[in-house]
Amino acid sequence: MTKADAADTKPNKSSKRDIRKPHKILVHCDKCEAIVNAEYLYAYEAFDDDDQIPYRYYFCKCPSCGDPFVAISGNFGDWNNETHWDKPARYLPPPDRSIHEFPKILNSAFEEARSCFRAKAYTATAVMCRKTLEGICKERGITETNLAASLRRMRENGVIDSGLYEWADALRISGNEAAHGVEVTFTREDAQDILEFTRALLEYIFTFREKFEHFQKRRKVSGTATS
Repeated sequence: MTKADAADTKPNKSSKRDIRKPHKILVHCDKCEAIVNAEYLYAYEAFDDDDQIPYRYYFCKCPSCGDPFVAISGNFGDWNNETHWDKPARYLPPPDRSIHEFPKILNSAFEEARSCFRAKAYTATAVMCRKTLEGICKERGITETNLAASLRRMRENGVIDSGLYEWADALRISGNEAAHGVEVTFTREDAQDILEFTRALLEYIFTFREKFEHFQKRRKVSGTATS
């Protein structure tokens, strides 16, 4: 179905629709500093006349702290087909706060990736996530002849495990396709997944891993570590 076809299915102002409650609305809660399955409260649908795409806005709250969120989902196919609505993503508060635990240069690259996503430049999002991946390698002192070799070296050095290596290599391949494959396109859902995988790598390497290393050092110094 084309965007023009989608426009033909939009309801008029007097129409009422039953909106199915989404199975999950996974958003990042800044107060809890965690990804939470937000509690659904209410939903509203609106049609973007410029994009010719219907959007669904979910009003929800954090199940832990109660902070409110608005998540957004788009339908690029059949307005009346629930399976054509993409995965809800946080819309308000804007997910544009820097994560200060990351090195500044990586924060800059990742913020640019998120800016591309908000501008609906999904292919550019994949390219910037690949650039972020290159920056991760350099921050860890790994500068092999190409990114594929650098990722293998990170795995060999224990910076990432085999599972994270698989994620990182998939991001590398997606970035290559985005940069060099003229015929390759990325959907909003593709770009959102790429962003989430990139953020997960950043958080593991520069937040959780470093916190765990500091924890081990504290335990060793205090003499509380056990064999």
